[in-house]
Amino acid sequence: MIRSIFGKLLLSHLTIILVSVLTVGLLMFYLVRDHVIENKRHDLLVKGQAAVNIITPLMDNGQKPSGALLDAMSDMAGGNIWIMDKTGQILAGQLPSGWKRGRRLSNWKELWEKADWQDGSGAQKVLKPWRKPDPSIIIALPLPTQPSSPPAALFLYAPVTGATRTAQALEQLLVYSLLASSVVAIFAGLLIARSFTRPLTDISRAAAAFTNGDYTSRTTATQSDEIGELGRTFNTMATELSQQEQNRREFLSDVSHELKTPVASIQALAEAMLDGLVTTAEQRMRYLAGIVDETKRIGRLVADLLDLSQLEAGELAISRQPVKFDSLLALNTAKLAPFLETKELTINSSIPSTLPAILADPDRLNQVLTNLLTNAIRHATQGTAIMITARTWQQQIVIDITNSGAGIPPEHLPYIWQRFYRVDKSRSRADGGTGLGLAITRKLVIAMGGAISAASTPGETTTFTFSLPVASP
Repeated sequence: MIRSIFGKLLLSHLTIILVSVLTVGLLMFYLVRDHVIENKRHDLLVKGQAAVNIITPLMDNGQKPSGALLDAMSDMAGGNIWIMDKTGQILAGQLPSGWKRGRRLSNWKELWEKADWQDGSGAQKVLKPWRKPDPSIIIALPLPTQPSSPPAALFLYAPVTGATRTAQALEQLLVYSLLASSVVAIFAGLLIARSFTRPLTDISRAAAAFTNGDYTSRTTATQSDEIGELGRTFNTMATELSQQEQNRREFLSDVSHELKTPVASIQALAEAMLDGLVTTAEQRMRYLAGIVDETKRIGRLVADLLDLSQLEAGELAISRQPVKFDSLLALNTAKLAPFLETKELTINSSIPSTLPAILADPDRLNQVLTNLLTNAIRHATQGTAIMITARTWQQQIVIDITNSGAGIPPEHLPYIWQRFYRVDKSRSRADGGTGLGLAITRKLVIAMGGAISAASTPGETTTFTFSLPVASP
């Protein structure tokens, strides 16, 4: 479970909350304890200064304060007060109950060494707990003594009552907070982790099904967040891949048919000649012409596949130079005249005499124009006209080729540029089309620095528009 995203999210969520609560709790624990100790130290210091002010006149007169006076001041300070010289001799009062002088003598010596007796500030120290749960504070304040006597100081000692109790209360609060936070973190982590992993699981399921050949598999994780965006991207990719797979299968079927038909024709014609069924020179010429036509048909298919492969690999050489469009159109119109006559079609053109030359590869531009005109002739209604216009727009020559016919349904327009895609499968097969022409045309136009698009009104007209750069004067 720890290796899964669900486990990692839950563990990290729980860890962050627990560490945060523990850090805040410990910080509060030390802050509160230090605050209580500091208040007690300040209070003890103030009361010690007051006690020094009371005792100083007595010490100046060579008198020692009475035990009753020290007891009263001890009660006011909330601790113990006594007077001791540097040698450790008790001059007045008594040590705290249960203390052994030797055990605490090192602390007193340390205070004597730290004290600045010249300015009267004395010394102070916080003692760690020893047999008692609370820390304690000891303060030494200098007192006037006779020149012949060792220095003496007023010692105040008081445990910081309540510090441990407060810390224990905080500790209990911290434990309860950790338990409560853990429970909340687990439930919150489960919900958050599940909200992340459930859509990811669904996407993974859809991807696995798609990999296993179910091209209809889609994910339902399309919510409006980053994971939803991933799901929508997967669905788009799956749709495109399934479309390409369908096109590929259709292409294989079409190419197989296109190759099978001429190969079968060549075989039948050749066998007829071998079997002696062709007895006259006229028949032999007709059979040989049929074989040549079928081999040309195969050659065109192979050439289209080779061009498409080179274009997709970026290996097709493009040589740009100025090309006069009207001359190129006239050449193609003459070449396609037999096909135009068969369907009783005419070509009407509107090309300004001042139209600049196009910067393009002449052979490839001729191929583009031939593909588009052939496509227009194939899908035009018999007896109609194909309209060709050309114009200049922003240093581009824009050319429109429009035919009247069945048109292209809107749902097919985005896919007509894909290789192997055909709108009307049956008619394209009958006419010998393979679905490669438009794919090659688009890649050729782009390779020459132009753009191409199509617009269609079903049942009326279809217009293919391509643009190429104007050649420099």
